Amino acid sequence: MSLRPPMLAALVAAGLTACVGLQRGDVFPDDRDQVWVSYFGNETFYRDVQFELTEQLVSQILSSPGLHLSSKDEAEIHLTGRVLDVSQHVLSEDKQQIPTSTSTAVTVEISVVDARSGEVLKQRRLTQHGYSVPALGEDLAFARTEAFRYLARDIIRELEQDF
Repeated sequence: MSLRPPMLAALVAAGLTACVGLQRGDVFPDDRDQVWVSYFGNETFYRDVQFELTEQLVSQILSSPGLHLSSKDEAEIHLTGRVLDVSQHVLSEDKQQIPTSTSTAVTVEISVVDARSGEVLKQRRLTQHGYSVPALGEDLAFARTEAFRYLARDIIRELEQDF
């Protein structure tokens, strides 16, 4: 019984040490945590989808610990991209041929550029899907927004990986 307090103290100290080791910004290298995001280009016939995606991406950056949105002049990384394709599909219908579920697939191409040298560090083509169920009040715009949110998450994950 007399070992419990020292053992508890050791566990608490180990836990505090582990917490101290995880500091903000550890996921992103210090020389690549200031990001400037250009509005994405749009090669589809869907209007303004590039703005929706860029806004989702900025929101994702702002909520990512250790990653900072920056001006173009102060950035260490320039993130650019373009929306290549948006395709929408009916997945199922009821007896009256009214859609009961739909999907939207969005494909983008991103470029991660070193702001100092202009070197392209990474180029990727990413595709994500969003789904909607009209009976729940969801529409194709909901599915598209969901796909953009997932793409923004995937783009941030690309920044976490080595170049």
